[in-house]
Amino acid sequence: MTRVRRYTRIVALLATLVAAFPALTRAVHAQMLIVDGPPGPALPNLTPIFTLRVLGVPVTERPLRFTMFITRNSTGDSPFEQVISVAPTQDSTVTFFVPQLLPSAATIYWKARVQLPNGAVIESDISSARTTQPWLTLIKPSPTGGGGDSTRRPTFIWQSGKLDPAYGSWVYNFQIFSGELSVLSTTVSDTMFVPSQQQALDANMLYRWQVNARVSRTGEGTVVRSAATFQIVDPAVPTTTLLYQNFPNPFPTSSAFATCFWFDIGSGGAIVTLDIVTLRGTLVKTIVPAKRFEPGRYGVGNAGSGSNCDNNFVWNGTSTTGLTVPAGVYLLRFKAGKQVSFKKLLFVGR
Repeated sequence: MTRVRRYTRIVALLATLVAAFPALTRAVHAQMLIVDGPPGPALPNLTPIFTLRVLGVPVTERPLRFTMFITRNSTGDSPFEQVISVAPTQDSTVTFFVPQLLPSAATIYWKARVQLPNGAVIESDISSARTTQPWLTLIKPSPTGGGGDSTRRPTFIWQSGKLDPAYGSWVYNFQIFSGELSVLSTTVSDTMFVPSQQQALDANMLYRWQVNARVSRTGEGTVVRSAATFQIVDPAVPTTTLLYQNFPNPFPTSSAFATCFWFDIGSGGAIVTLDIVTLRGTLVKTIVPAKRFEPGRYGVGNAGSGSNCDNNFVWNGTSTTGLTVPAGVYLLRFKAGKQVSFKKLLFVGR
């Protein structure tokens, strides 16, 4: 009797194993999709390579349709930055570049799916957060803090996001602006530029600089201009006292409400008076009332101010009473010690 019971138990155990075998087989051959992408959290370049691998799908359930989704949404949902579709394939593994640059300086996520001929869909997990490189960053001169440079041929340095060589390379159009006027424009392939002797910048002028970066193969790109100005500062102290012609002249213009005065004070300094007078010498307005100035250059706007003018040395076409004067020709009278100079101003009225 004991032997019969033992036999019955063995039969029951075998029956249980046989019943569980299909489930065990399915577990071993579970269908899943794996995305092999670049490590993080900071991505090494803007054009990464991805490999999608599907497991547990027999040859009889192919061709496969792979799709990759790149998004800024941590849930992996739309809107998508890129949707990359691969042509139907018999292969269980596909490898590809992203077809366009990843977004600049962004946090992104990705996921993938594969569709079988019967319509069934297998989805991958959503990746952890990844940060992309900026497409373009201006470095020197400081794009935000202004500043000065003592050489008329300063070194300009910028940085662009890395590309896989097979994707393409960056080409740069470099420009320098004085106001809105482009004073230098050239195409380079390096991320550094030094003006030649013929391209040397003027001292005591305010400039902005700009880089237009483009991918040679695709034409993708971006333009970044410095937010602040920089100035070429002449370190030498002026040896001569000198009044420069005001600008703009005539004034006002569409871009300038007032006219600006520049002057140099030579060694020893001087008591300076700056007046606006009529052609007959009648005082209209005093800009500088008999003030001592040490040797140096005056009237130039501060680096980073976005203006070529120091607002302490401008005239807006008003008299000492604050009323607007009639349009016409006026004189700027400059007294520095015993030296007296005049410049003609043309006020076109308001």
